[in-house]
Amino acid sequence: MPRPALRSRSLRRVKIRTPGGLSVVHYERRKHSLPKCALCKRPLRGIGKLLPREERKGVRMPTRPYGGYLCHKCLENALKRAIRG
Repeated sequence: MPRPALRSRSLRRVKIRTPGGLSVVHYERRKHSLPKCALCKRPLRGIGKLLPREERKGVRMPTRPYGGYLCHKCLENALKRAIRG
């Protein structure tokens, strides 16, 4: 039985074949996807040139309103709607 920290379902289980011929289970973090716009579901830009599998430590979100939540097109439409009233 694995130790309690490895029993969490947030870790994915990968079956590995060792050079000695044994089958063992490795526990690794699940891969995350690219951040997407909340309205149109397009991948967001401006969060650094990151591949989906890279860590996002130290990468800042855009500082504009709704930065990291809406894409630029949806934000433009939302601002136009807000100004029109």
